[in-house]
Amino acid sequence: MDVRRRFGGGPVAGVLPVGVAVVVLGILLFVVRDAAYRATASGAVALPSVVGGFFEVVGELGLVVLAGVAAWLTWRARSRGLEHLAVAAVAAVSTVAAYVLSEVVKGFVREDRPCRTLSVHTVAACPAPGDWSWPSNHATIAAALATAVVILAPVWWRLAVPLTLAVGASRVLTGAHYWHDVLAGFVVGVVVVWFGTWALAPTGHRLLQRSVASGPSRWRRVLGQGYTPRYAAPDLAEAGADPEGEGSGQPGGPPAR
Repeated sequence: MDVRRRFGGGPVAGVLPVGVAVVVLGILLFVVRDAAYRATASGAVALPSVVGGFFEVVGELGLVVLAGVAAWLTWRARSRGLEHLAVAAVAAVSTVAAYVLSEVVKGFVREDRPCRTLSVHTVAACPAPGDWSWPSNHATIAAALATAVVILAPVWWRLAVPLTLAVGASRVLTGAHYWHDVLAGFVVGVVVVWFGTWALAPTGHRLLQRSVASGPSRWRRVLGQGYTPRYAAPDLAEAGADPEGEGSGQPGGPPAR
């Protein structure tokens, strides 16, 4: 079974036009970063305080909802076979990798928060010095989780995509980030999880096959496998042997005629 079949024409299908659009948008947002930030943050402050509080809640609660959906889909994958479970597990690992990468980039770029460098009153308190701005961790995590959700169950894009955009927008509305910080976070999250899952899902599938074949029954139950699956002995299956010895009375023997 092709673990990568859910990616359609491959991980790079349609990437070029999207990539060009993202680069152009990123350049524009960087050029107007100060003006765009001031307009957004000041506009949010002018709204009723309850609205500002809502923006803060969206930034945190959105991540919780996305993580909950991703966790549920991962749990559900157990009952759909090791192929689905492997994709879910690799997507989860890739999500963590996206967050770690965003932290590494933050420490390398060391861009100050706009709420610290610009004289703008903001909805939320400005993070402490040394808590760098580019890229946005919230945007990275939201985009990574949303990408994992869409890979596991494409129909969930209707929730995942708008919620991710809301999380990203909330980071600018509350004054924590520039718009280009959020866009960069989106790019990191999507790229790492999409390409990471495509590249590593087959390896994850093989590792799960071997662990089920050689592991204890308790481990098989954890993985949702209450029995030894038909691909527990892939080498025999690929060689055309009969691992069950059906029809011959001999293990691995030819079928009886």
